[in-house]
Amino acid sequence: MGHRADQEISTVGQAELIDGGEDLLMPAAAWEVGEKLLKGLLFKDVPLGDAGQAQAFIDAMTLSEASEIAELQESPGREAFERIRDAVKEAFVMFSAHDAPSRDDLGRMLETKLPQVNRYFVAPEPTAPHFQGEPANVFEDAPFIEPLPKDGTKGHLLEREALRYGMASTRYPNGAFVVTDLNSQKQLGFKWGRSPLASGVALSICSYKEATRRLLKRIDVPVPHGRVFSTADRDLAVQYADRIGYPVVCKPVAGLRGIGVVANIQNREELEDALTLYQQSQLGDDDFVIEEHVPGEDYRIVVIGDEVVASVVRSAASVTGDGMHTVADLIEYKNRARQENPHLSSRPITLSESLQYQLKLAGLTFSSIPEAGQTVLLANSANLSQGGDSFEIADEMHPSIKELAVKAVQAVPGLGFCGLDMLIEDHRKPVWEQRCTVIELNAHAAIGSAQYPMWGTPAPVAKKFFEATAAASEITLPEHQSKRLTLRFDIRGRVTGVGYRKWFGKRARRFGLTGYVKNASRKRVEAVVSGPADAVSALGYLATTGTTKAVITSVVMTPVEDPLMEQFQVMKTPTLRGLLRRVKRQVSQLF
Repeated sequence: MGHRADQEISTVGQAELIDGGEDLLMPAAAWEVGEKLLKGLLFKDVPLGDAGQAQAFIDAMTLSEASEIAELQESPGREAFERIRDAVKEAFVMFSAHDAPSRDDLGRMLETKLPQVNRYFVAPEPTAPHFQGEPANVFEDAPFIEPLPKDGTKGHLLEREALRYGMASTRYPNGAFVVTDLNSQKQLGFKWGRSPLASGVALSICSYKEATRRLLKRIDVPVPHGRVFSTADRDLAVQYADRIGYPVVCKPVAGLRGIGVVANIQNREELEDALTLYQQSQLGDDDFVIEEHVPGEDYRIVVIGDEVVASVVRSAASVTGDGMHTVADLIEYKNRARQENPHLSSRPITLSESLQYQLKLAGLTFSSIPEAGQTVLLANSANLSQGGDSFEIADEMHPSIKELAVKAVQAVPGLGFCGLDMLIEDHRKPVWEQRCTVIELNAHAAIGSAQYPMWGTPAPVAKKFFEATAAASEITLPEHQSKRLTLRFDIRGRVTGVGYRKWFGKRARRFGLTGYVKNASRKRVEAVVSGPADAVSALGYLATTGTTKAVITSVVMTPVEDPLMEQFQVMKTPTLRGLLRRVKRQVSQLF
């Protein structure tokens, strides 16, 4: 889609990137060149509606841009680019035609097609998100974390800290890993973000929201009034909400990532809609909680031992209008900004039924064009997994709020680490001047949100978490961490004859690493990898995945001397014929 200053509406060209029911391979280069074509057509004074000049411009740009990119030389990359190029031409040629799509046509297209579209582009693109004049944070390790599975980032960050302290690590494909202190031979076991700092009992208590609420209420930690209901008690839940008064919150009794949560429900009709949405969610068969909606901003406070080490205030997913772009445009480019954040890249704003419900409450649709400066809320809960924004503010938080947070965490036996959720009116004021309410305790490591806030100073949560875990096991860590690593990878499983070495070498080179990979035996591959700690440790995590035919059982990473190689090499496996020739040569030399 494209806009020109002297034109009121945009037009649309579609590129179907599916062939025979299967998705076409979509190189990033094809996408980038497609965007350059549209921007060039809009800003190079190519006459609107002039198909000949548009085609000439596209052909010239294709020669100068696309033909120089290796990924676009052969199918299917070439085919993907050609479809994008044709869509750009179609949109541009129709831009000022008499039968060009109207705003209503554009709206119908967005409402019906958008849920099926993974990505699109507009020109000019919306301004990148800012907060109080500051752009979003940029993180150097984002390219290395981006390929990792969403739920594995927590564990990877902890493993990276251990490797930087000179430890060895054995990683398994189920998210578990064990790090070994090479001096004392003591070991620490982790599973995703779970560690010895949180006991099984603590995990069980925190995962059941009603048990947590009752425990905290017993020690005078403020919690919202609420009750648990089964799915068969829907009418009783509505009556209870009527009795305690609106607004209320509906949420699963045991859940993660804000799934099924609907906040700030204003009346019975909205509650009925919220309960229907809950039943349609993936937790819809579970018990749910109806509780009072407490005013205040949503905070995730990270507590390790008796110290608050980070605090992130979260705001609900939103976009800001500019008077030119549609809500759909603004969502697309807000998601692009989130892709630059290691924690938020796998948590985009999704075009869900709950999002459409939120837009409906505001009288908007995907094709609406908000006024400049207008904030459009896209969710009713401040959850990062639902597209929310994050701001690190621990340095500004009043000491009395920190004391309350520590008190709440210490109420749960065996909980040495916690991500505590609170609703606070103003984090700079003491608790006795406002209402501060604890709404949830999370025993699973809440590392990423504080380590990678969208705005504010990042907190080294993973480092402090790992250091506390080591101290609890009486492991003495070195005074400094290494910025570069050289590790020997011992990779076991079905890893020979399945293209694993080639796959491994491609990713090592993509990360800018040096070293080598080779077959060590029929069920074992060995590699030595050297480079920045962020990249080497991320490759260690990826090594447990491999090709579709590979089955990895374990990856052991041990510190070794740097082989000082200039590039990364995939060493060939000697063939039987080659071995026979070598034996013949050796025998002939003896005689």
